[in-house]
Amino acid sequence: MRFMTGALKQWRTGGLLVTQVLINSLIRASELALLAVGLTMIYDVLRFPSIAHVEFGVVGAFIAWAISMALPFGPITAITIGAIIAMIIGGGLGVLSDRLIFSRLRDATPAILMIVSFGLGIMLRFGSQAIWGSGPRSFPLPLQRAWEFAGARLLPASAAIIIATLVMMLLFYFLLHRTRLGIAMRATADDADLAEASGVFSERVIRMVWFIGAGFAALGGIMLGIATQVQPNMGYALIVPVFTAAIVGGIGNVYGAVLGALIIGLAENIGLSINWAPLFQMLGLTDAQFMAIPVGYKQAIPFALLIFVLLFRPQGLLARKST
Repeated sequence: MRFMTGALKQWRTGGLLVTQVLINSLIRASELALLAVGLTMIYDVLRFPSIAHVEFGVVGAFIAWAISMALPFGPITAITIGAIIAMIIGGGLGVLSDRLIFSRLRDATPAILMIVSFGLGIMLRFGSQAIWGSGPRSFPLPLQRAWEFAGARLLPASAAIIIATLVMMLLFYFLLHRTRLGIAMRATADDADLAEASGVFSERVIRMVWFIGAGFAALGGIMLGIATQVQPNMGYALIVPVFTAAIVGGIGNVYGAVLGALIIGLAENIGLSINWAPLFQMLGLTDAQFMAIPVGYKQAIPFALLIFVLLFRPQGLLARKST
């Protein structure tokens, strides 16, 4: 209790306002949500965790960047067109990878499929590096004036990331619950054999799952690239938080993936904002008045959360599938 009181007091008096942390958490959750949803979709239907999934995000970000730099339009129009094309190409790459690789391994064990997806991820990562180089790239965003409210700051580009995620989630909900394709996807995820016996062409559904999942991953990578930079090693930094979001929410549950992404966003930003000195003072380890987690250790936060969830609730928060 003493630790929490001291940490929160330092949090408030140190200028790190709660509003700003919440906004940063929402931005981070928006970057991770679509990647986690795509990952859990593929797992729900094919029953294996695709490690290559985050690399579709990297490829999509590079494609969108290259197109936006080549188009003779304003930055916003060019980036929007580039993002749409990149999502389509990313989805196509997902379908192609299934046709060339995973469709031939339908009866393989999840461990074999996971290893194969790891190899595919390496190919995508170094393929991106071979085409676009190893250096970071930035989207051609114009200079932006931050919006200020309640002591917090929000860039227009960050607001666009949040809005785009909300729109895509609403469209995805409509797809799942208001279209024949969505019904077929849910039926295949629940029982593929029964769905096949009921007249659902499961291979066509699987192709659509790969297309949508990889397309979502591409958009998630684009959002991360807009918020930071695009570089070939983006996938390394995405694997742990994306998988943690899917597992925390309940892997196989698309709504759980969104919840998990929000939890990861909050955990990362609150963890970086809290003063941990009172805790170490209680343990007699330091006399320092301020100790914060360095930004370079940010990825340790979702990793610690992942271990905690696997130990105490391995089925995730929303274990029962709601697709």
